[in-house]
Amino acid sequence: MWILFITALCCLYLYTWVRLYPGTFPVYPGVIPLLGNVSILSGGSEKVWETIKKIFKFSFENGDIVLIYFGPIPFYIITDPDDCNAVLTSCIHRSGIVKKFAKTFIGNGLLFGPVSVWKEHRKLINPTFNQQVLDGFMEIFNSQSRHLVQELQEYAGKDSFNQHVCLEKNALETVCLTTAGVDLTDQNEFNKKCLMAFRGAFNALAKRGMNPLLHFDCIYNISNTKQEELQHVKITHELTNIVLRRKRESQDKEQNNKSDTKFKPFLDRLLESSDKLSTQDLKDEVNTMILTGFESTSGTLSYCLILLGTHNNIQEKCYQEINEVFGDSDRDVTKDDLPRLKYIEMVLKETMRLCPVVPYTTRVITEDVQLKNAVLRKGHLCFVGLYGAMHHPTWGPDVEQFVPERWLDTSGLNPNAFAAFGHGRRNCVGKVYAMMMMKVSMVHILRAYRVSGEYNRMRIKNMGINKPVDGHQITIYNR
Repeated sequence: MWILFITALCCLYLYTWVRLYPGTFPVYPGVIPLLGNVSILSGGSEKVWETIKKIFKFSFENGDIVLIYFGPIPFYIITDPDDCNAVLTSCIHRSGIVKKFAKTFIGNGLLFGPVSVWKEHRKLINPTFNQQVLDGFMEIFNSQSRHLVQELQEYAGKDSFNQHVCLEKNALETVCLTTAGVDLTDQNEFNKKCLMAFRGAFNALAKRGMNPLLHFDCIYNISNTKQEELQHVKITHELTNIVLRRKRESQDKEQNNKSDTKFKPFLDRLLESSDKLSTQDLKDEVNTMILTGFESTSGTLSYCLILLGTHNNIQEKCYQEINEVFGDSDRDVTKDDLPRLKYIEMVLKETMRLCPVVPYTTRVITEDVQLKNAVLRKGHLCFVGLYGAMHHPTWGPDVEQFVPERWLDTSGLNPNAFAAFGHGRRNCVGKVYAMMMMKVSMVHILRAYRVSGEYNRMRIKNMGINKPVDGHQITIYNR
């Protein structure tokens, strides 16, 4: 039995080697017969991220494409901005192993759902992020930002603290208030419990990803890691059920206020499309929207404040812009103010370039794809280095530095080089929402506090998303 299994592995390995190599693609060093580059998963999530960065650097030095092997299975890794765009534009199928790992946690929502499901759901969801709908969220963005400023007050003038705990909870409640129209601010302790559960689920999935044995369902399903995942997922799904229940209760009270327009907030539109969505479809999309909405915005804001705390001159420029737009007033941010906050937008973009919360994505190559220096063959897997594209040498010698001014004149900038929201049809549906929410938050936070941080001492771990090992530590002072 084992002889047949090993023989099959050898044949598969030989087939892929002959098909893809030699002479076509460089292979990342450290390949072990039959096991491939599996050693890159060893050493914990911090070491894994350091290895991923080394692979991106190796790619830069070898034509922006490299092969790694997980067992006999080859993965393309690409880092050139145009190549990343080409793959994300032409290939919309996500890797099967990623979907399998995330199935229990997130289900078949927009993020990891199969293409057949994604196409139908994306058509329904696109209008919910129409500018008219988003403008209607400004009052909530402001009120939630003011609430965040109040929560941060207890840390003002004290030792450094992990700001992400506050920003994460605030973003979770903001996403539910806007996209779902549900107020969860009355269940403070449960919201904190949910955030711990989201972190726990990510940790469990990261453990699985870094342990090749746990890739096999028969082993994973009897492991302690599986039980950890299920415990955490049960809590996150309970949050989804609460959101849906409260939304339906509020709709029952507002039967006479229905509108025929398709430009409605996310959950309103989905509930009115129940003939096209199963109950599980609805739960998966709500779960996905909550997770992606609060995780990406709170993560970016947390990195941004650390960077501003490290670069006081840039923080001062943001504060000066706020004074130019608002003067001595403590008024809310309006939709007309947002285009005037040009420097804060540059700071946010530079934060997402330098510290992307999601540093990579995966695709199945469903047809041969012509890149600059090679052709990716149909049927193989591709690891799209979003971080690599945004740290590519073509950005210039200051690529690893925090320089918001690089966004002043984008005429010479490759439009594919900024990949924080992805590319192609499967890009982030809520990118405008995210920028609006973050700009409003930045105004309120920087108007109230001066921030101090130490970006250069920050160590990063990768769990599918990137997070600091010791939390997003900053110190704040009242202005």
